[in-house]
Order: sequence, then structure tokens, then C-alpha cells
Amino acid sequence: MDLVKETMRALAFLSRWPVSPQWFEGYEGSLHDTVRGFPLAGILIALPPAVVIAAGAALDLPEFVTALLLVTASIIVTGALHEDGLADVADGFYGGKTSERRLEIMKDSAIGSYGTLALIISVLLRIAFYMDILSELSPAASIAVLVATEAASRAVLSKFWQTLPSARSGGVADRAGIPTADAANFALVIGGIVFVIGYGAAGGPFAVIVPACLTALVFYGFSALCRDKIGGQTGDTLGAMQQLATISLLLGLVIVL
Repeated sequence: MDLVKETMRALAFLSRWPVSPQWFEGYEGSLHDTVRGFPLAGILIALPPAVVIAAGAALDLPEFVTALLLVTASIIVTGALHEDGLADVADGFYGGKTSERRLEIMKDSAIGSYGTLALIISVLLRIAFYMDILSELSPAASIAVLVATEAASRAVLSKFWQTLPSARSGGVADRAGIPTADAANFALVIGGIVFVIGYGAAGGPFAVIVPACLTALVFYGFSALCRDKIGGQTGDTLGAMQQLATISLLLGLVIVL
């Protein structure tokens, strides 16, 4: 297992970071094992938003401005990959009456009212949560929370992907291949360690327990919803899971703080 190589491949899949072609020599495109690097890729994805937090503290910017800029930076780094999935899921799940119609809507590049509202709510919630975190914690602790959230949410994504069957033959997630249990569990352990360190440093044991429990509920609830609506997972549901995990983690921390 070459964790560095898997992390760089994961970074290319999950973000707009420029990744050297050397990491893809002999690579057939499968993500069966690459999910091991998802949490570590999340740490790298957190670097630009972390710089925003540091700059905001140095310039004494209002918490709202810093929170807005860090969420914007996160969206730019990922190319709105996860937000796009969330919007498609909202449109498909609640705009279609059958599994086939829902999958058809999710594949459509146009965004509807459900998707628009989901995006607005997701962005506003993250800005609000980070505003509270920035007002309650030091810049260093806020950065630790940011890094932990980006790593843990992608670990949750990995396990979600491995747990559910593919709902669309030939889709992005289906072509990439469902992760192995070993790879998904490895990602969950790595993401969990980063999460415990970051959230524990921010608020102690309850800052770990409450967000973890809330995210577990969201994980199982969304998994059940996906099985009911479309019979499994697609690339869009993976993005939605990352967004929901991020929101539930931050909400849990804000409750404790």
C-alpha cells in the first residue's frame, strides 16, 4: 500500500488541485483502494481555507467575512464537487416519483428549486457555524476544527460509498468501483483520529462525542433514504453525504461550544 500515491490520486478526484501525472503511472482508474487517501486529501483541501482563517485573524476581519471567505475558498478548491451532488440529490429525490425518474433528474445538469434551496441552506449553515466557531475559539483551534472536518467528512463519504450498492450502472461512482471494506475502514480510522484530535482540542470530550453521534445518525438516516429513493448510491449521493457530514459535525460542535 502506497498511502502517498493514494492520497495524491484522491486529491485529484476530490478537488481542483493540480496533481502531477507521475502519480497516475500504471493507474487503471479504479478507486477501490484510493479511498484510503480520502481523509488525507481532505487535510490538503483544507489548506486554502486555513490560510483564510489565519489571514482573517491577522487582519482582524469580522467573523462573518472570514467565515464567508473560508467557505468560498473550500468551494473553489473542490470545484463545488460536493455541492453539485447535494443539489442533484435534492432535485432528484423530491422531484421524481419513481427511482428511475429520480436518477434521470439527478443526471440532468440543470438545477431546480429543491437543488437551489439545498445549496443555499448548506452554504448559509456552514457560514453560520464557522462564524460561531471563530468567535468562540482561537484561530489555531478554528483551523484544527476545519482540518478535522474536511478529513472526517471524507472518511464518512468513503464508508457510505462502501456500504451501499451502486444505484446507477455506468455512473461515475459505479465506474470507479465500490471501495473495499478494508480501504473504507482504513479511511474511517484515519479520519476518526484527525477528528478526535481536532475537535477534542477545541472543546474536550463532549466536542467529540456530540458531533460523532449526530453524524452517525445522519449517516444511517441518509443511507436509509438513499436505499428507499433510488436503491443505493451514486456519485451525487457521495457528494451529498460529504455535505451532510460536514454540517452535522459543525452543528454538533456548535451545540457544545
